[in-house]
Amino acid sequence: MKRFFACMAVVGWVVAGYATDSRIAALGGHDAFFMDDYSIYRNPANVNIYPNLLIASSGLYVQTKAEKQDSLAALRKANRDPIRPYGGGILSYSFNEGNEAGSQYPMFSLGMTMNRHDEMLDYVTWGEPEFDTAFAGSAGDIDMYPDPVGKFDLLLGYAFPGGGMIGLGSYVAFQQEGADQEASLYRFNVGMNLPVARTTDLEGSVGIGLVSAAGLDTATGESVPLASFADNGDFAAKFDLRLFSALTVINGDFVPHVSVDLLNFKKYSLLSVAGGLGVNINIDRGFTWGGLEFLYETREPEVGDASSGLGGRLSLGLERNLVWDWFLLRGGLNKELLFVTTGDTEDGRWEQNPEADGTEDDFANVGIGLNFENRLRVDWVLGMDFLHTGGNLISGPQHHLFSRMTFTYSF
Repeated sequence: MKRFFACMAVVGWVVAGYATDSRIAALGGHDAFFMDDYSIYRNPANVNIYPNLLIASSGLYVQTKAEKQDSLAALRKANRDPIRPYGGGILSYSFNEGNEAGSQYPMFSLGMTMNRHDEMLDYVTWGEPEFDTAFAGSAGDIDMYPDPVGKFDLLLGYAFPGGGMIGLGSYVAFQQEGADQEASLYRFNVGMNLPVARTTDLEGSVGIGLVSAAGLDTATGESVPLASFADNGDFAAKFDLRLFSALTVINGDFVPHVSVDLLNFKKYSLLSVAGGLGVNINIDRGFTWGGLEFLYETREPEVGDASSGLGGRLSLGLERNLVWDWFLLRGGLNKELLFVTTGDTEDGRWEQNPEADGTEDDFANVGIGLNFENRLRVDWVLGMDFLHTGGNLISGPQHHLFSRMTFTYSF
């Protein structure tokens, strides 16, 4: 009986906890307090929750820096593709096929994704020069590091008969140009997802990343070798822990969460801590969640002053079927406030995430989704101007109607 309830809890996650990067962006910008398939990259044990799944994303479409500075940019007819598309899938093999729900355990799962842009790549590639997606860390010309190739995720997971899950994950991106230019990232993580009580599951992961980056200073037109951004042995580490406790009184889960990110590079170091409490609730024909987190971070670049920030984040999201069961509308809010001090002075200033600059870090985001028989799912993040202008239908050409589009198919 205990095994049956554990399996049923996991099956419930598959139905109610489905998500993609597009859905997460529309539901508040992050997924600290609800389960989603994108969490497989943070915790590889979760590949067992989403067996036999195909994943594809057309990438991120945002305004270029030039377009933001040009009030007539939308009228200048030009086509541009999204950046950072990716795709892959999960294959699972059950050692105990049966008719009872959840009786597929024990089960082995193998996942692979190609071309996904891991967030740590921003530290060694500086993002795309024409987009405001580059990481603004230590000083350096944006072209000094080559763009890595490869970008492979490989995930292995195993689910035990009692519902417990473990997993191993890796990520590889690399580039070498001659003896002077290099940009490589290797990440490894291990995770678990264990039922610790009849209605409670503990999910946690630990990961480490190794980075090597060296480049040429092309700002002056001269090829001058630069010191390496990261020496051999420099590393990044991440710790993440969540507890999902089902509460019948709210028809959802109470979720405490804590995460720690640590970067220890030659030219840049970072410590980021987030911890808080949230809930996710199943409502009539929909889903909603909310959470409050404490945030603390310190940054120490080689060039410039060190800084530290202390504050919090309040987030919430809502998703509901409209008219038809297969059509969903989503919205989310995400407000971050940090009091940041720089250098040795105690003076500081309050900083917040953008209110509305066209990126997914905005205070508010909206999206739509199509869900056909809980197998084929397509999700979009809407450009906010679309909601006011109707895009090309009312006010003439707009720079984009959607910023993301993601597909998944369960088989």
